[in-house]
Amino acid sequence: GSAPTLDLEEHIAQVLSLHPSKVMAITDDDCASTATIIVYPELESCDADALAANINDAIKSGDAINSTLLPGAKCTVAADEESVSVASSDALEMWREMEDEARTGHLDGVLSPDGVMIQPTHVLNMPSDSISPTSLHLKRDPTLLTFDNVKRIDASQLHTISWEEPVIITNSMPEESFSNRGILDKNRLASVYGQVEVRTGNRETLIDNGITNSKPMALEKALQLPQSEGEEMHLECGTIVFSPVNELPDSFQNEMRPFTNSFPDSSPSIQTKKFTLTLASEGFGIGMHKHQAAMFMLLRGRKKWYMSSSEDVEEDSQTHPGFYREKSSHKCIQKEGEVLFVPYMWYHEIFNLEYTAGIQALPE
Repeated sequence: GSAPTLDLEEHIAQVLSLHPSKVMAITDDDCASTATIIVYPELESCDADALAANINDAIKSGDAINSTLLPGAKCTVAADEESVSVASSDALEMWREMEDEARTGHLDGVLSPDGVMIQPTHVLNMPSDSISPTSLHLKRDPTLLTFDNVKRIDASQLHTISWEEPVIITNSMPEESFSNRGILDKNRLASVYGQVEVRTGNRETLIDNGITNSKPMALEKALQLPQSEGEEMHLECGTIVFSPVNELPDSFQNEMRPFTNSFPDSSPSIQTKKFTLTLASEGFGIGMHKHQAAMFMLLRGRKKWYMSSSEDVEEDSQTHPGFYREKSSHKCIQKEGEVLFVPYMWYHEIFNLEYTAGIQALPE
């Protein structure tokens, strides 16, 4: 129906015991009396027919839908072969209009670096002192700046890689592209693309589907540049830029293309790739999480990676701060020009030893 979609969303969320931000009703531009209901993420078990019947009962009684609903409106279940797509421009607009509570209110609590359960939020906690994030993290991981046990393989030897454990690939990028990585320097980005809208988050908000939960922000603000000489914020868990490359302006995408074209292509689990630009200051990157096999190309700075196969930490309810020490089997210090491969469903977490810029590649 063409009733205000908020009423539909709230009712469906209540029936399914979901946070309202997980339900979206989109009116069809070609048929104002038709709305598509999207439940995100997909439920493992949901009786669509029962849900449709419940909505129809609400329409008849008027309990959930107000009087602006068209007479005779009816909810039906789409056939299996039908698919629903949302134009990228519509999806971006809906994302921009989301309230902060809708971005993070539905997220589960996560463990802080020190093992305290906290609720993800886009509100950053300002530091009470001027100790650098690296100095603080050295107390959790005394080998932060030294320990590295991940094998490095030259790009010419990709055929020797098993792809069953983390590996760093070197020399995958042509020298001309590598020497041009300075275009991702913080001050240069702020000068050229400072007003470009990017997706942002932090260690906690990006753990669970960070793209959807991200917050729009001008790149200049996201880079957290000092407002005056000597002024520097020391946030352990500061703002992270995490933006799909295909959402950037054409000129920005063109500058990224020599890098995205340099990714190794021999991993059987990443044949076609979608690319995400990541920018972060010294401090934590995305907290411990897992997903499909991925590659990460570092172009500026140094990153410390902590990784472990799922079975090693799956049953551990108190992973931190031990994940920075004995509870991660593979650790490395990634340097500029290196490409790190993280296997399918391996847990990983990142600490940026300085300002970093890079590109993540996931299966399309």
